[in-house]
Amino acid sequence: MGYGAIDLAQLNMQRGKYEVAFDILFDAAVNDQNDDALFLLTKMTFDGNLNAEQMEKFYELQNGHTSLGNGYALFNVGLMHERGLGNVKQCYKTAVEYYQKAIKEEVKDAFCNLGNIYALGLGMEEGVPRNVELGVKYLTIGAEEGSRQCAYTLGSLYGKGEFVPLDLKKAFYFLSLAALQGHDQAKRVLHIFVHTHKENYDAEMEAAQYQFGKIQNLRLLYKCL
Repeated sequence: MGYGAIDLAQLNMQRGKYEVAFDILFDAAVNDQNDDALFLLTKMTFDGNLNAEQMEKFYELQNGHTSLGNGYALFNVGLMHERGLGNVKQCYKTAVEYYQKAIKEEVKDAFCNLGNIYALGLGMEEGVPRNVELGVKYLTIGAEEGSRQCAYTLGSLYGKGEFVPLDLKKAFYFLSLAALQGHDQAKRVLHIFVHTHKENYDAEMEAAQYQFGKIQNLRLLYKCL
């Protein structure tokens, strides 16, 4: 299967026909070792579009690809351990290990999941220490390098003053950066934000637009959810 198969899978995803899309993408991933298919399967997992049987099937495939250093295979196995998807037991400590490996393979979205685990202290019971400073550092790196999930998370944290000092300027900047990249929830939150906090954010908008331009160039090299 080639480019036509990926297009067909995306069309079915848009129509909500996830079972059909999964079959097409899984076949392309197994038989053609198609990286685009692996990425879209990861996106379906992230968005919660796979059933338990599909997740188990995909997990077995991903375990084989992790040994090859496939970044999104590493990310996806980490995601399954973080959320306890399918038959995979939830384990934040294992998730952290996979996310760290995924980052080394240039998977920018792994910064978000890793940052959340540290900032929120999700893995404390498993020996992963809570470290807000480190979590924010990971989220910031991810946001600046193209993860709209990281940008949205930071915008939300700064806007609410959760785990970090309240900073409306930073909140606007990161929410704008996420919105410019098409993050729907960031767009909705930003709309409410500007009506609630009526300040001058021209400098922050200019900075977000500048960074967005840099990210667009990065996206020619890296995929982001």
